[in-house]
Amino acid sequence: MEIAFHFFVASLFVLPFAAVAAQRSRMARAVVTTAFFVVLVAGAIVAARGFWAGEAAVWDLSAFAPFPFALALDRLSAFFLLLICVVAAPVTLFSGPYVERHYGGAPRTWLWALLPLFLGSMVVVVTASTAFAFLFGWELMTLFSAGLILVDGDSDERRHNLFIYLLMMHAGAAAVVAAFLLFLPGAPGLGFGAMRAAGSAMSPVMKNALFLLAFIGFGAKAGLIPLHLWLPRAHPMAPSPVSALMSGVMLKTAIYGFVRIAFDLLGGGAPWWGYVVLAAGAVSGVLGVLYAIAEHDLKRLLAYHSVENIGIIYLGLGAALLFLAHGAPTWATLALLGALLHTLNHAVFKSLLFLGAGAIGHSTHTLDIEELGGLQKLMPVTGAAFLIGCCSIVGLPLFNGFVSEWMIFRSFLAGSTLADPASVLLPMMTGVLALIGGLAAACFAKVYGVAFLGRPRSAEAEHAVEVPLPMRGAMAILAAFCVVIGVAPAIVLNPLAAAIQTFVPGTPLLHEQLRFAHVLPWIAVAVAALMLLTMFARTAVRLTATWACGLPKLDSRMQYTSTAFSKPLRTVFAQVYRPTRVVEVTPAGETYFPTAISYRSARTTSYERLLYRPALNVIVAGAHILRRLQTGNIQIYLLYIFLALLALMLGMRFA
Repeated sequence: MEIAFHFFVASLFVLPFAAVAAQRSRMARAVVTTAFFVVLVAGAIVAARGFWAGEAAVWDLSAFAPFPFALALDRLSAFFLLLICVVAAPVTLFSGPYVERHYGGAPRTWLWALLPLFLGSMVVVVTASTAFAFLFGWELMTLFSAGLILVDGDSDERRHNLFIYLLMMHAGAAAVVAAFLLFLPGAPGLGFGAMRAAGSAMSPVMKNALFLLAFIGFGAKAGLIPLHLWLPRAHPMAPSPVSALMSGVMLKTAIYGFVRIAFDLLGGGAPWWGYVVLAAGAVSGVLGVLYAIAEHDLKRLLAYHSVENIGIIYLGLGAALLFLAHGAPTWATLALLGALLHTLNHAVFKSLLFLGAGAIGHSTHTLDIEELGGLQKLMPVTGAAFLIGCCSIVGLPLFNGFVSEWMIFRSFLAGSTLADPASVLLPMMTGVLALIGGLAAACFAKVYGVAFLGRPRSAEAEHAVEVPLPMRGAMAILAAFCVVIGVAPAIVLNPLAAAIQTFVPGTPLLHEQLRFAHVLPWIAVAVAALMLLTMFARTAVRLTATWACGLPKLDSRMQYTSTAFSKPLRTVFAQVYRPTRVVEVTPAGETYFPTAISYRSARTTSYERLLYRPALNVIVAGAHILRRLQTGNIQIYLLYIFLALLALMLGMRFA
């Protein structure tokens, strides 16, 4: 087991050299891509043995590093490692023909060189057993993902958005570093075992400070509102396979880090921890889906849905923290189980949807939903896989999203047994989760209906063709995972519950709470039998021409647009969007007989308007004041140095 684990991790950091060497020959590139896929499958097998069988593995590299550097595989790490490999393997399969068609020369070389390094850095994060190893992988993950974003070019807009991404990531990383450093008095080596012992003996004040730092640091990487400013900017810029990995996998490393610190190393804390996490999850879930509904760019829409689903995960984490603080380990385990299962589910269906977006862009050269239509007939496999992803993300029964959302929903109802105010707040969260689910259903009805049904709205959509076999196979694999987990969730739930019980002690077996998981396979069999009976049943069919509103024939412009579909919801939630509308009439001032009317609507999100812009104005104003100190006179600069040294000596004297 340990040798296989060592081989897998080492291979991810050796593959980039093979990828660079193989770029001169298409056959060599195919061989390296196949080897990359095989390595990830091997990694999934290693993770599966650690997750289901509980086999451990350790790799201590401290002798080769200037600081304690060790990797270890426990059940929680194995779960996240399995998540990485299960998603990355199909994405690699998809990437072969996708990259071959869209990239050449240096961009293709950089993409294949950085992709295994990006995955390797995430593997280091989820298997690190020392803080230094964790932070090493954490920083590499940010840098390699930034490099992958730049593969598509370095325009001014791209550099601006990348700067925001790096700024947010390094600000979050600073908070994570500070959180780990607070363990130093009790754990000088910053190994997770020593940190766990130090956390149990830590004072409440220190615990609270550490929790806040971890919440902010990992929340920035996860994309919690208002720390998600980078997410809808960075994800749409990246190649579709990279977007799938960033949204499906990279965000989950932040969930892992938060769970590892808040639940494992600290063992929970005060009730207000749960309230803070619940509030952040509720705001992120509701606003994330509302911003997604108003989008027409498919990848940007999916990026906002990542914010929504991270909000759902944090709702489960917040409920688990509240139950722990109130001494209810059974319900804490159920809430945490739902949150972690939704972490896996989101990784699978969101990666599937991003690959579907990549397939659409591959065939139609556009991701504007308003320019699509009729793709189900032209791309049947892509359409079917994308439909499964839509059913999963909105939480329909017999798909994986339903199972995890139901578990979180069930834990909210159990909150009525706690003391006030938790007994009121947790049941109220069922309404929040229901609102998120309803809005998500409306959004993906819009996406699938406008993009895949009806008639093509552009020449590109009219001439779309199905993508190559490896790309279809990758989407089919992820779609199969969505169905399998939705029908037989006990496959994942039982070992995941065992992993949680290692840091939520005193939890009995959840037979009663997980009974529904054993009923789902029988429901699936009944539904399948009913579908077969319906297929073979004889029914009378009558075909008539579609009414064309009195016109000679149907036209693609008669169809519902994405804008029209979302207009009622945008009207209801107008106070959230608060758009700026500009109407231009030509000629100006002509009310009754204009020659042209132009209408534009621009939305500024509430967090930008109320938080970031005022903060930016303060920083810019302060910078203008500080500019006066930069006189260019060396005597003045020497005076600054003298005053700084004087202040330092006075501080040391009276400290």
